[in-house]
Formats: sequence, C-alpha cells, structure tokens
Amino acid sequence: MKENGYMTVYLALTAGIMLSLILAVVQGARIGTIRMHVECCADMALDSALAQYHRQMLEQYELFFIDTSYGTGDPSYHRTEEQILHYMEKNLRPEETFDIPAARDLMGLTADSVELLQAGVATDDGGSVLKYHIVQYMKDSRGISLAQDILRNGSQAQQWTEQDMEGQWDSTEESMKEEIGRKKRLQDQEWDGEIPETPSDVVRQTRGEGILGVAAQGMEVSMASIPDQSRPSVRHLNRGTGLEESRKPADGLVDNGLLYTYILDKCGYWGAQKENSALAYEAEYILQQRTGDMENLKKTAQEMLLIREASNAAFLFGSDLRGQATAVATAISAILGIPEVEELLEAVILFAWAYAESVKDIRILFKGDKVPLVKTEANWNTPFSQLLTYRFHLDSYTPCEQGWSYRDYLGALLFLHGADSAITGLMDVMESDIQRTPGNEAFRIDGLIDGMRAKIRVTSRYAGSYSIERLYEYE
Repeated sequence: MKENGYMTVYLALTAGIMLSLILAVVQGARIGTIRMHVECCADMALDSALAQYHRQMLEQYELFFIDTSYGTGDPSYHRTEEQILHYMEKNLRPEETFDIPAARDLMGLTADSVELLQAGVATDDGGSVLKYHIVQYMKDSRGISLAQDILRNGSQAQQWTEQDMEGQWDSTEESMKEEIGRKKRLQDQEWDGEIPETPSDVVRQTRGEGILGVAAQGMEVSMASIPDQSRPSVRHLNRGTGLEESRKPADGLVDNGLLYTYILDKCGYWGAQKENSALAYEAEYILQQRTGDMENLKKTAQEMLLIREASNAAFLFGSDLRGQATAVATAISAILGIPEVEELLEAVILFAWAYAESVKDIRILFKGDKVPLVKTEANWNTPFSQLLTYRFHLDSYTPCEQGWSYRDYLGALLFLHGADSAITGLMDVMESDIQRTPGNEAFRIDGLIDGMRAKIRVTSRYAGSYSIERLYEYE
C-alpha cells in the first residue's frame, strides 16, 4: 500500500542546515582521527627507528646509538629518513600488511617525506655526544664514588709530574764534572774528563736502553698496530647538530672521572687485555695515541717511571738511607782529592739509586703487584749493595698490599692527560674494535646518532596534508 508523504516549508528550510552540520561534524571527526592517527604512527615509526640500535655498541660498550649506515659503511641521514618513512607507510596502512577482514581505509593517508632536522653524531664537538652518554651510563650503573677515587689519585700524582728528575740528574752530573775540571786546572793538573766509576755510571748505561728494555725483559710484549690515516682522530668526520642544549652538562671533574673509569672498565690494558681487540693495550693507546702497541706501552711506562723517580728521589734525599750514598761520595771525592764535589757526587748517586728503584717499580707493576705512591724504608726494594747489578734483581722484592696497581697509575695518567684527549683516543679504540666483528668491517663511529628531531609530512586524499615534528632520543 502506498503512502503519501509531504515536507513542510520549515523542514525544507532546516534540512540543509542540519545536513551541513552533520557533514561538518563527520569531517571534523575525520580530521581529528587523522591527526591522532598520524601522531600515533609517527611515534611508532620513531620508536622503531630507535629500536634499530647498533648491537655491537650495546654489547661491547653498553651504549645506545643508531648506525646511519645500516651496515653499508656509508653513513647518511637519508638512510634513517628512509627507515622512518618505511615504518610510517606500514603503520598508516596496516591492511596492506595484515589480512584484516572487511578492512576499509577511511583516512586515505600516505607518508610523503621524512626530514631529520636535528641529529647528534657521536663524534660531534670533539666527542661530547659520546661522552654525555658514557657519563649518564656510569651515573646510572656505577655511581660517582669511583670517579672520586680516580680524581684523588690523579691529583696526588700531579705533584710528581712537575719535576724532571732525569734532567736534574744530568745537570747535577754536568756541574760535578765542571767543578772537578776547574779544581784540577787550579791545581795545575791535567784532567782527561774521567772520574772513578760510580753507581751512577752503571745505572746510566741501562737508562739508555729505555724502560721496556729493562723492566719488561723476559716478558711478551704485543706488536699489534692499527692503520694510521683511517682513525677517527685524524680523518675528516661527518658532523651533526650536537647535543640538545638541555642535555649539555657542565664539564666538571666528576664527569671526567666517570669517563676515565669507563675507559678502564671497557678497554684492555697491560695485564688485562680485551678479547678480539685490535690493540692489546687500549688504555695505553688512549693515553699516547700512537698506532702500535709497543710504542704506546713504552711511552706509558716512561710516564709512570717519571712519577716514580720524582717520588723515590724525594724519599731518598730525606731518609736515613742517604747515609750510604754519602759514604761512597766521600770516598770518591777523597780519591779525587777534591772534597768540594762530595755534595754533588752524593746527589748524582741518589738520583741513580732513585732511578734503579723506579725501574723495579715498573717491573712490579708489570707483574701485577702494587707500588705505593710514596715509599718508606719498609717497602724500599733496592738495597744500595745491589745498585751496580740492580737489573739482575728486578724480581727480588716484597709484595706490597697497600699501594697503587698498574690500573691505578693508568687512571692517574688519564687524569693528567685530560678528558679531551681521552675521548678522542676512545673513539679510535671503539671503531677499531667494532670493525673486527662480523658485518661491521666498514663501521664508522661518526655514523652513529643518539636520536633525532624529525619532521614528517603526510597527505590524505580526503582531508589535505599534515606535518608533525617529534624529538626522539636515547636517554
């Protein structure tokens, strides 16, 4: 049965308004849904990008970074942008990936582009980005007490580095010879420049061999090396935008101490070599930054020797042991008939004695035992009677439980060299080690970023285009 219908003038007038309102509400709901969906997809895409952290940086150094080369050896922001764009496409249209029955695309979204506006590269500002994450890791996992220990050791060692004992030894001996020559001329005697052999002469001969030639005799020393010009410290590096202003810490001593502690925890050194590393003595490399293990160890041992010489000489000149050197100096000056040189001769003998004890100290450290920064008669290991043959008695000593280990002296040297040098050397070590792992032969540390500020542009075939910015980074 057919029914007749009618529309009033009032309904006709209001129907257009109501329909417009309904369509506006529907479109507003669509736009709001699109915006929310774009934000959620952007967050998921950037989360996914951060999830692609470099595995070896985490496994070896416990740090999160994205490798913008993605294993190709050619780092580029564009690769990361492509990754984020790929994830955006997957998130915007899940029905293309997953079998969703009766799925309909009501938003018609397409990711147009991704642009990285900011990204901090690990090597930016001399490695400040890398240092920031190291310090944060150490604060979270270890605390600051270890930093205080290494800073205290460094401060104590610093006073002994300002004295050139070997230079004073040389100048004192030269003064002694000049004085002997002057006295001989006053006595109208000819002098050929020779004086009776003293303990100083014997010790000086071994000094010319270098510290490793004596202190490491009989020990196996690594001869490994790394390529020179390919190191991050000498090549041209990729650059990013550095750390966000809100994340830049004050360059304080505690942060530096945490960096030094991290180096000793994560890097190998004499007596604690790291497996599958490019260099056996990585901490020594960070100090000296020479390409070969041998040279790095030699220069590091020499720096330790200078600290020990200054401390040992200061002890000898003020101890009762000095009397033995005085007696020998008195006898030799009497033989020469020049008592005026007794004091200079005594000083020369004491310098030589301090050097011999210092060489034994380095030997003790190489063997894994401890050496106090400041000696006493109880822990002095080189009797005066063995001075002429001291190199044959290097393994004759009493182990000391209270003192500094080789690691402690390394920490003090890191403090003395400074944080800027330490982070530069550490970047070389990190890159060379990771390059030895499968699939990372072309790894570059200046391809690592710690996050990004990204601008993502999306187009809807129903509601125009949208742009969103997000900052995502590792904490």
